[in-house]
Amino acid sequence: MRRLLIVLFLFSSTAYAQSDLAEDMAALRQLVESQNRLIAEQSAQLRQLTDRVTELEGHSAVSEANATSLVAIENEPVPPRQSATIGERTEALDTGEIAQQYKQSIRTGKEAVIVDEAVALSDTMDIYGSMRLFAEMGAEDPSLNDGSSRLGLRLGRRLKNGRTLFGRMEWKINLVDNDSQFVVSDSTSEGILVREGESEDVFSTRLGYLGVRFENIGELTFGKQWSVYYDVAGWTDSFNVYGGAALSVFASGTDGGSLGSGRAEDAIIWRNARGKFSYGLQTQLKTTADGDDFEALGGSLIFAPNDRWEIGAAFAANRIEGAFEVITGDDNSGVATVGVRYHSGPWNTAFSLATWDNHESIFFDDDTLIYDGVGAELYVDYEYSDRLHIYGGFNYTDPDIDDPRVDPDFGVEQLLFGTSWFASDESFAYLEALLSGSRDINGRHVDSVLSAGYRFDF
Repeated sequence: MRRLLIVLFLFSSTAYAQSDLAEDMAALRQLVESQNRLIAEQSAQLRQLTDRVTELEGHSAVSEANATSLVAIENEPVPPRQSATIGERTEALDTGEIAQQYKQSIRTGKEAVIVDEAVALSDTMDIYGSMRLFAEMGAEDPSLNDGSSRLGLRLGRRLKNGRTLFGRMEWKINLVDNDSQFVVSDSTSEGILVREGESEDVFSTRLGYLGVRFENIGELTFGKQWSVYYDVAGWTDSFNVYGGAALSVFASGTDGGSLGSGRAEDAIIWRNARGKFSYGLQTQLKTTADGDDFEALGGSLIFAPNDRWEIGAAFAANRIEGAFEVITGDDNSGVATVGVRYHSGPWNTAFSLATWDNHESIFFDDDTLIYDGVGAELYVDYEYSDRLHIYGGFNYTDPDIDDPRVDPDFGVEQLLFGTSWFASDESFAYLEALLSGSRDINGRHVDSVLSAGYRFDF
């Protein structure tokens, strides 16, 4: 009987142990399965993160390629609320800088366009633009005008060994004119008609160049581009309509392309920055329309002791033989400027002085007068609120002309005042007044004018 009890006890113990082992195995199997599911989910999430990082790296190739501390390639004009070293320093900026600077660039800026959330056509190209219209009253009958609207593309490609290839194409777009004119004919048989004729180009080139950026020695650009002279002279060219008339940037009513003071054509430019200094050198490979010899050299140097101040100097010089030398008696033409820019809190201001030799022109019916002079420009902007800006300044020139055909009081004397109201971060309306004390070549007073306009960037 005792043996039977012992056998039954051992049998039941074994069965109980096997039951416990089965339960433990089932629990362990469930744990392994749950861990496998968790690992699978985490692996999927990791793959998604990896794909996103790869995508961001592809998009950031352009941005990182362009995010440097170089001097502005296009820094016309200096936007209010912009730090001392921004000024649209290179072709494009990294994503963080774009988001920060876009709001700054639109604040009464005439030229600066920094694209936020650009339309990405590929991982190396974005598109941007600006539509600008204004109505002008005072000098003549009210007129509707294009305010230098434009459409552009920026491109970039990272190469090996820290190099970056980049480019830019930008076109001026005329939003208000075409090649037709409304005419009241002298002929009673024709009466009122529409005549095809010359008008401003609806679509024309503003900028177009290619460049390569090196990791340690700066960037080298080729084509039609903002000059090194404009790196400093552009600080005061920040008004919506007027301004930019006293430093001989846009010489003789042009865009400054031929003489390399504005949007220089056929230009080769090297820019770099070290510490608190930014600098650039420029030349132009071209000939005159008559095939005369042409040599050009430009340079800029900017010192930024802190985030609030910048002090700069720049020049553009040319040696032109042939017809130019016959007219002026000299084969040299050039312009130089010194300027200072300050930004702190709601204030943004800049002041520049310039002197030029054989750099501005007056066109008579049978002759051209090329003359010297000095000029000064001031721009002051106060950010009253996020919606409202108040700004003003002046343009002043003192031409050095000794010619009986030109009145001795000829010159530019302009007081400029304006206000901008922002409907959004991408658009604003403005009023801008030009109070004129200027005299034309005949000594007649130049009328004051008032403009009302709207600008929309994308």
